[in-house]
Amino acid sequence: MSNRIRFLAVAGTLALAGVGAGVAHTAGGKSPTEAPVPPPVTAPESRVVRVTEVRAGLDGSGQTYTGVVRARYETDLAFRVGAKIVARHVEVGQRVAAGTVLFRLDPTDYRLALKAAEADLVAAEAEVVQATAEYDRLQRTHNIGAGSSSDLDKGRSALYGTGGRRDRAKELLTLARNRLAYCELTADSDGVVTALPAETGQVVAEGQVVARFARDGEREAVVSLPENRVNAARTARATITLWAAPGQPYPATLRELSPIADPVTRTYQARFTIDGTGPQIALGMTATVHLAPGDAAPGYVLPLSSLLRTDDRPAVWVVDRATGALALTPVEVREYRHETVVLSGGVKPGQLVVTAGVQKLDVGLTVRPWEAGNP
Repeated sequence: MSNRIRFLAVAGTLALAGVGAGVAHTAGGKSPTEAPVPPPVTAPESRVVRVTEVRAGLDGSGQTYTGVVRARYETDLAFRVGAKIVARHVEVGQRVAAGTVLFRLDPTDYRLALKAAEADLVAAEAEVVQATAEYDRLQRTHNIGAGSSSDLDKGRSALYGTGGRRDRAKELLTLARNRLAYCELTADSDGVVTALPAETGQVVAEGQVVARFARDGEREAVVSLPENRVNAARTARATITLWAAPGQPYPATLRELSPIADPVTRTYQARFTIDGTGPQIALGMTATVHLAPGDAAPGYVLPLSSLLRTDDRPAVWVVDRATGALALTPVEVREYRHETVVLSGGVKPGQLVVTAGVQKLDVGLTVRPWEAGNP
């Protein structure tokens, strides 16, 4: 019994000591359990939006046709004589200057012909000298009464004949020199070699095409028009854009319209001269010709999903390229279509306009334009 009483007394003493230590810890200003620290506030991530760029000078009421960029002057080059090609000095796509040698033929036969022509001229000139001396003798004899008029006439005819043969020999010599010079094919202007149908070692005939050459200067967009748009194209206002630089339009002028339809496609080929041609417009580029009626006002075509109404006015969200900030911009609508809308004002060429989810955006949001190829 005494042991039990002693055990209870020790337990009570330890309990009181624990309570006192807890009270003392609380009185010191510290809580046994620390309060949770709130997470740091982070800025909301920029929302990704689909955008399109406003294109300049595109009229929504017109038609578009795709073609290629060609040179105003394209020439098939050929030798003016026939022989074996011994050298080719250019490659396809190479830019050359006027006077650059493109091909060379074997000149052996033409050198021999030149020497023969030179020999013929020497012989003809010798005949002229002899005929002149003979005629002078006959004339002196006739003057003293010892010669007949018939002999004098024969001498005069022989002199005229030898003179003609000398002149002919001179022309043949010039022709032989020209034909020898024709063994080198040179570029007659600055331009680009676009094709080389012939190769070294090939024997070519006179006039056979060995190279195709596009001259520097004017560039044209070549497209095919359906027959129901041919007459409208004559008076339409033409603008051209390049697939490689879609944001840069170029004014154009219809220069040539074929009077005959292609027998396979039944379309008419049209060539539009591109104004302001520069080095950025290369041969073979994909070009889109935009034809708008001559009396139509310029407009900007956007997807219908980019339009929303605010304060009973149509508007679009314009994205700042540098900061990604949104700006609600009122616009003027000229025409509603099935999937697009034609604007006559309110936006400027080069601006980025949101084309999807416009009802879920608000002023003050920062967005990131979505472009093809970005994750």
